[in-house]
Amino acid sequence: DQVDTAETGLKALHVVLEGSVHSLSGGDLVTIVRTLSLLSGYIGSQNNEASSIDRSSKPWANVSAHSFQTFKLIFDEYLESLPDSSETADTETRVAMIDCCVAFGRSQHDVNTALTATGMLWSLADRDSSSETLDIVLSNLALLSSDSRPELRNCSVNTLFSCVVGLGERFTESQWKRSLNDTIFGVMKQISSGINGAEDTGVAEDTSKDRYKVAVHHTRNSASKQWAATQVLAVRGLERVLRQYFLRLLSTASSASQSSGGSQQPWLIATWKEILAISLDCSKLVGGRETLDVRMAGVELIVLCAQLSCKAGIVAAGTTARVGTNMEVVGGALRSVRTPTRDKKNETSTPTLPVDDALRHQLFELAFATMDGFRQHLEGNGAESSNDNSGTDSLLTQVLTKVMGELAKLYECCK
Repeated sequence: DQVDTAETGLKALHVVLEGSVHSLSGGDLVTIVRTLSLLSGYIGSQNNEASSIDRSSKPWANVSAHSFQTFKLIFDEYLESLPDSSETADTETRVAMIDCCVAFGRSQHDVNTALTATGMLWSLADRDSSSETLDIVLSNLALLSSDSRPELRNCSVNTLFSCVVGLGERFTESQWKRSLNDTIFGVMKQISSGINGAEDTGVAEDTSKDRYKVAVHHTRNSASKQWAATQVLAVRGLERVLRQYFLRLLSTASSASQSSGGSQQPWLIATWKEILAISLDCSKLVGGRETLDVRMAGVELIVLCAQLSCKAGIVAAGTTARVGTNMEVVGGALRSVRTPTRDKKNETSTPTLPVDDALRHQLFELAFATMDGFRQHLEGNGAESSNDNSGTDSLLTQVLTKVMGELAKLYECCK
């Protein structure tokens, strides 16, 4: 039997590698890793005649589990043996490792194995942060972000943005452009396609034959709700990137524009427009309660863009005046009697980066215009509601409350 033979061979291989995995290198290592990829159960890795056997069926589940244990043993040793200069790492071995992680990530046998394999991609990128490795890892995480399983999809989205946030300090201008314009925006489009394709999908039922089944909460009991949850994670991840690296992006785009003599429009402008378009589409989303978190996240992203691009920056929103400092009661209300000094101890120290004020002002105008577009949408929505006897939409009321709170933060930045 092929399954029993494969399982017996894997157990023997694991025993041998436990004592000699450190001696593996070159072609032997690549051959073993590629073989383990074939045993992962992912059909896409079976691309030749020798691998025509369908290993995605349930009888091969144990083989996949043993294969992953062996691969993890090899992977951990590989990470420890990587040279300090990641540029000198063996390309063929690195690609084989990444392909094997992706194969186990896309295998349908066990979701826990898939989640672990996804995390291993981040570990590899963190250890080998060369430009080529980062590009391959990010592109594969983007691929996993469109998986049909919500657990793996959400894990991949979080891992993707954590990888960008954690390694963004090392990014070059071209890496930032690819990460935002190709990878992140590509993920957003995939999620939008998933939501559109899941609109008519009913309740997601557990079709497995396991004895014990996990109950799904009513907020996640349909494909459309699960895709909406993924979209929220993606928008929140984009917020994390902008909060952490807006000034660096602004400085990088400014430097590139100045290097070209000002003949080319800074690449950040087109990227900024796309970010604002994504946030506006999310904030205007129509649907039931499952869309509320998406709409909230869209509103926050619009206002965050305005906060970041205003002259004072988002740090101004964190400057609070304490009661009793430069304040007095006038007509029953606290009023400021003179300009309060900024509390320096609450501010985080960030390196000073050269910034093009004209470019920053242009980005702010684009963000403010997007807020005005959302205002027009709300006014049109309100006009329709006034003609409807059903009364004010409770979801719209919550969105409006969120808008007011975010505008208050923007006021603190701009005043």
